[in-house]
Amino acid sequence: REAGLSEEEIAGLLARRVTVLSEAIRRSYPAFLRGRMTVMPNPVTPASLAARPDADGVKTILTVGRLDPQKDQETLIAAFARLASRYPQWRLRIIGQGLLREILQAQIDDSKLESVARIEEEAADIEGAYRAAHIFAMPSLYESFGLATAEAMAHGLPVIGFADCPGTNELVRAEREGLLVAGSDRVQALAEGLARLMDDPARRVTLGQAGQERVKDFSPEVV
Repeated sequence: REAGLSEEEIAGLLARRVTVLSEAIRRSYPAFLRGRMTVMPNPVTPASLAARPDADGVKTILTVGRLDPQKDQETLIAAFARLASRYPQWRLRIIGQGLLREILQAQIDDSKLESVARIEEEAADIEGAYRAAHIFAMPSLYESFGLATAEAMAHGLPVIGFADCPGTNELVRAEREGLLVAGSDRVQALAEGLARLMDDPARRVTLGQAGQERVKDFSPEVV
């Protein structure tokens, strides 16, 4: 500590090897620790059944994650509010628990979205939730890896997230497995990206299929 090192850095010096979830995390550490670090992402189990992102009927935008400022579901709700009247067949499904539950529900109510957007604290069948969805949205500011995103990709869902979100931007390659949006107005950027996917069922399928191939890199056997 007299050398100005944190407890984490001291522990790293005493360790023979340290694992981290992503290359972005490894790069965030001082050079004298990076050499001891190995990137070992979370394993992603292949899905037994895939989603049908081009299916007819009512369609769902899904997000899964704790209700926390880091996950930024507020931006997703606001973006969906800009689109809901144009896309009456679409629904927003938020699965997660957290301190922002009442705040996010109030946002849904204030935006008059209560009939087309809902928050569920948990899903008895999370694989069924992925299979029933058509788009997976991850509006996070930061992800250490993005396990929910990877699980959605394993089910063949196209993904939309932010280009400056660590974790998401390592897992999803722009225009290959999903859309990575950017701009000073996060709500508008996300709304425009969502509209692109909502308008293009063939593109949803193509991105979803690429995502299934991508997550093979994170199979339990490989990891």
